[in-house]
Amino acid sequence: MSPYTLPLLSTLGGAAFAFCLGRFLGTGRVTTDGEYGGQALSLIGAVLLSSFILLTGFQVAGSWSALSSARSGTYDEERALTDTYWAAGGLAAADRTAVRGLLRQYTADVRTAEFPELAHGRTSPAAWQALDRVRAAVRTAAAPRPDQQVAKAAAQSALATVYETRTDRAAAVKAGIPRIIWLAMVLSGAFLIAFPAVLGLTATARHLAAHSFAGAAVAFAIVLAAQLNHPFREPFGVTSTAFAFAETRFDQMDGQQR
Repeated sequence: MSPYTLPLLSTLGGAAFAFCLGRFLGTGRVTTDGEYGGQALSLIGAVLLSSFILLTGFQVAGSWSALSSARSGTYDEERALTDTYWAAGGLAAADRTAVRGLLRQYTADVRTAEFPELAHGRTSPAAWQALDRVRAAVRTAAAPRPDQQVAKAAAQSALATVYETRTDRAAAVKAGIPRIIWLAMVLSGAFLIAFPAVLGLTATARHLAAHSFAGAAVAFAIVLAAQLNHPFREPFGVTSTAFAFAETRFDQMDGQQR
């Protein structure tokens, strides 16, 4: 059975239940002010508004949390990269040069090549390969002295954190709010905007201005939720600032150890 079957049947069941109650228990009598069931219509409007707020609130809160986690993850990776770079300083000269050069290459690949790919929902195979070359260089580094063994172990530990944070970023690229929630939000927003007109909105300038503002607010909420749902896409997405900072730290460490 499709995972959407139960939500769809539940939605249709709720609509059918409400229709039957309204059809058989409702009244067609006109109130003294010429309106039909003002209290019931107010309730329907409140339910529509509450449903839309619930859906958009869920969307925005979930997407903002994912966006914050993705941004934090880039700085976690930056710290792990700088820790690896620093630890590589304790290796033999040839290994130190090789590992640090490969770390710089990986960082540059992420900053310049991978982040444009992340905006399109995918990671860069070249960046993965560059990171694998770093791991291979650390693994094969000679460490005959105890201090070099300590440095090699520290580099491997920090590099494991780089892999972990990178894997989390790859997962964040593919994550997103389920489509059925998007559909429910768009439909509830559309009916919320249409509700006053369906009831016979008086087409005065003030009423139309207020109705237009309500429509603009609903549309803005939907678009905002959609933009926040992509943690690496403009205008709110995560940028490569953390990796530019890592390159700056690499330069600083090179200057300190000369």
